[in-house]
Amino acid sequence: MIVIAIGLAIDYFPALTGGIVGRNMIFALIFLCFIGAVIAEILLPRKENQKVNVPLFEHDLFFIMYVITLIALYTLLGGQSQIGLAITHPVLWIFVVYAFLKWNLERKQLKRENE
Repeated sequence: MIVIAIGLAIDYFPALTGGIVGRNMIFALIFLCFIGAVIAEILLPRKENQKVNVPLFEHDLFFIMYVITLIALYTLLGGQSQIGLAITHPVLWIFVVYAFLKWNLERKQLKRENE
């Protein structure tokens, strides 16, 4: 989540890179976050072949809403996306609808399995 926030911040406010030194520090920070995520993924125990109820904050819907919130925040702060990412972008809303439908279907399936 930190990497996404940093990446979007760089896209919306390219002056944050501050030349070669700033750019290198941002890439180092992103790399450290990535390494931390890989280590956490390796060290966290997982139960294989068992369906578990995935909390909303670990679901696709949460991450998509997180990105939308960041986009809205950066836009309100006066940033402008260099790649054209905006709240009004239709592809973004296609992902929202997909994630919502997936979350709803998983919730209904879990409810049926518990009955």
